[in-house]
Amino acid sequence: MQRSRKVVWLVISSVLLIFPMNVSPQSQEPPRTVVPGFYDVLDRNALAMRRGEAIFYQRCSLCHLPRIRKPATTPGPAPSLTGILKDADRSKEEAVRDHIMTGSDKMPGWQYSLKPAQMDDLIAYLKTL
Repeated sequence: MQRSRKVVWLVISSVLLIFPMNVSPQSQEPPRTVVPGFYDVLDRNALAMRRGEAIFYQRCSLCHLPRIRKPATTPGPAPSLTGILKDADRSKEEAVRDHIMTGSDKMPGWQYSLKPAQMDDLIAYLKTL
């Protein structure tokens, strides 16, 4: 019985090696656009927003999201960040970035634990709130 399984396995694998399967061109994913690199910025921005969202939920959500209680929600100890960078200019973005990095008497500064790339991702996510 064991020997017959080995023979069957050997026959099947040799047939697959002799007659490789060809993939038809129709089954391949079409290119997203004919202009190379057109969506690169959008794709990188989406990845940055997802990484920034993870940073937000890991480091900021404890204070900046409302608390869920049985009857209703109560506000968190810190203000909501919804709309803080919506359509903000560069100076407003820099002010928020500096406040996050240096902190205040009620908020810790993150200059020693957030790398510049992580800070860029966090800012990209805050723009979506």
